[in-house]
Formats: sequence, structure tokens, C-alpha cells
Amino acid sequence: MMGEIWINPPGILYAVSYVLAAVGFTFLKKKHPWNNKKRVLCIFMAAFLILFMATTDGVPKLLFWPCLIVEFATLYALMYFANDMNRINTLYYTIHMFIIGEFSASLEWLLCFFAIRGTEAKPSVFQILYLIATYVLVQGILFLIGRKVYRGSIDVHINSRELSMVAVIGIAVYFMSNLSYASVNTPFSAQLPRELFNIHTWVDLGGLAILFAYHIQLIELQLKVDFDNMQNILDMQYANYQISKKSVDMVNQKYHDLKHQINLLREEFDSKDALEYLDKMESEIESYEAQNKTGNKILDTILTGKSLYCQQNDIKLTVVADGSLLNFMDIMDISALFGNALDNAIESVIAIPEKEKRLIHLTISKDKGFVRIRMENCYGGELDFENGLPQTTKKDRNYHGYGLKSMRSTVQKYNGSVRVEAKDGWFELRILIPVGIREEKEF
Repeated sequence: MMGEIWINPPGILYAVSYVLAAVGFTFLKKKHPWNNKKRVLCIFMAAFLILFMATTDGVPKLLFWPCLIVEFATLYALMYFANDMNRINTLYYTIHMFIIGEFSASLEWLLCFFAIRGTEAKPSVFQILYLIATYVLVQGILFLIGRKVYRGSIDVHINSRELSMVAVIGIAVYFMSNLSYASVNTPFSAQLPRELFNIHTWVDLGGLAILFAYHIQLIELQLKVDFDNMQNILDMQYANYQISKKSVDMVNQKYHDLKHQINLLREEFDSKDALEYLDKMESEIESYEAQNKTGNKILDTILTGKSLYCQQNDIKLTVVADGSLLNFMDIMDISALFGNALDNAIESVIAIPEKEKRLIHLTISKDKGFVRIRMENCYGGELDFENGLPQTTKKDRNYHGYGLKSMRSTVQKYNGSVRVEAKDGWFELRILIPVGIREEKEF
């Protein structure tokens, strides 16, 4: 008769599987927001989960469900501290990692059972080594699959409806795969150990496939929505540019006519006060003509329109820019990039009660074959970052927060990079774009 050691998989096997699934998921991120405190918390949660499941292995059925809740809550805490996600996203991916852990432990135990069919109450050294080798192989394959499924989509926003769907799938998979362990007196229960392991493994595999398929479909849908929203922003910024261009052209024409009128008036007036007043008017016109002349007509139009708005709202906008460096970029890309950047900066500073802090500064320069764009502005309150970008402060995140995403997408078209930083009340946007062969293009 088969030894008791092979009837029920040890709890520590599942605990290590959960921990490895969580650790593997965490390392899919390029950057880890860990500090010493979070590292200690993650190590503590992982050690506690392994120790707890090893200690409570084989508890009476009455205590099984409370222990399961503690195990899942510990895995959730580990995921939360390790990945710095919001609570809904953390719970969504914790369910995924829990089912991955269930499947990997079940598959590994099934392979060992099939290959060894031990008859000893205590496993031999060879059996232990075989178990470890099989465990490493299964975990390695699952990590590679997880990298394909999750990389690039970890920080996608999950809503409550999507979380509910995954929770239903996870609960159904867990109950069906563990039904035989709970009771053998059901139509779906197995009687023999090998049948039990087969049912557990195949149900977990089916559930994992459903979770992966749902996640991939969800990400594709959200990417399509993101693309459509960013395209709408691109079109809107270009439409704003066209409106601003018409308005600025009209104002420029009026100023040009006014210059001629001042010259005519100068010939008719002889008084010193009248001439001084006309000189002052002419000086103000020349000041207007001189501002926002960067060498790029598209940028000039955008800056002029935004400058007029800033003047009306007590916002000080200063620009030191060589717009000719942008002549290799498409009109729509320039309007989208700087329209979004200025709109975000204006939205941030206009909320500051102290008018003296409503400051925006833009510089565009060339540095060793790169166009360097730098936008700085004051801000109030706190900013939360995800995936290197600040999250929108608006309540409806599903329809806001695409401005910076659109800017990053635009910059990436030119093989550039976007970096943002918020510190001591100052928000800084830094863009670096290599100057391409289209640099000679003129508008």
C-alpha cells in the first residue's frame, strides 16, 4: 500500500509555490519601488506564509477555511508591499498568483507521484532531489509563460467589475479542484490518489487558462480604448492649434495695421506728451511681436495662444526655446506634445491660491545630437506615480490621465524618452529626442 506521505501534498509545497509566483510577478517590473521597510515587510510576509502553512498542515476541516483566509490575506499583503499597486489591482493579481501557485504545486506533486510511486512512509534522498528538480522546472516554465502574459500590462487600471469576474473564476477553480480533498461523497470527487491529483491539476490548468485568456482580452480592450482616447487628444490638440492659428493671425494683422496707424498719427501730433504716448504704444507692439518667436511657426502659435490665457489667469509663463530644433517633427506631433504639456502645467498652477506661485518655465535646447525639452511648474497637494507617470487627480480615472500617455507615445515615435519628477512643490517634465534625418524639414 502506498505510504501516507504521497496521499496529501504538504502545505509547505503550496506555500513556496505562492511565494515564488508573487516573487516572479514582482520581478517582471523593470523598477521596484522598494525601500528597506518594504523589503523587511515582504520577507516577513513570505516567511510567515511558509511557516504558517507548514505548521497548520493537516488541520481539522473546521479550521481549514480560517487558515485559508489567513493564507490568502498574507499573499495579498506580500503582493501589495512588493509591487506598490492600488488595492483593486493588488487583489486582481493576487488571485492570479494564488491559482498559479495552486497549479504549480499540484502539477509538481502529480509528476513526482507518477514517476516515483513511493511505497515508503519517508521519502528517500533521490525522491527529494527529484521533487526539487521537478519543482524548479515547473516554476521556471510558469515564470516564462507569466512574462509573456503579464509584462507590459502590470500597471493597467483594473475596475471593480473586472475584479469581480476574476474573483468568481478564482473561487470556482479553487472549489472544484479541491472538492475531492473536502469530500469523496460527491459525483465529482475522486476515489484514488492518482485520480485526485489529476482532477486537481487539470482543473487548475483550465482555470489558469481562463484567467490568462481573460487577462489578455482585457488588456487588448484597454489598449484599444487607450489608443482611441490618445488619438482623440491628438486630434483635439491639433484642432486647438488650428483655432489658435486663426486667432493669432488675426491679432497679428491688427497689430500690423496699428503700427501703420501709429506712424500716421506721429506725423499729425507735435506735442511731446502725445509723441511719448505713441512711442510707448509702439514699444508694446514690438514687445508683442518679439515674444514667442522661437523659429518654429507651430510652436509659436501654441505658445502665443497659451500666453494670452496665462496673462488672463495671472500665470507667469517664461520660454527660452530654439523652436527650429523641432522642424523635423510632424505638425500634429508638435501640437499634441506641447499642447498637452502646457495644458497640464496650466491646470496644475491655476489651482494654486497664491498667484505668485503660478509659474511655468519652458526650455528647448540642443545637447550632443539630442533635442532637450524641459517644462517646470509649481504644483500643490500630493502626486501619486504609477509606471513612471503621475496619476490623474480627477475622480474618473477611466477618462482622464491620457495627456502624459499621449505625450510619451508621441516622443516614442521619435525614439525619445520622457521623464517626470515631482519634488519640493516643483513638477519637472524632461524630454530627450534624438535629432533624426528629418531635421532639415521646414514648415
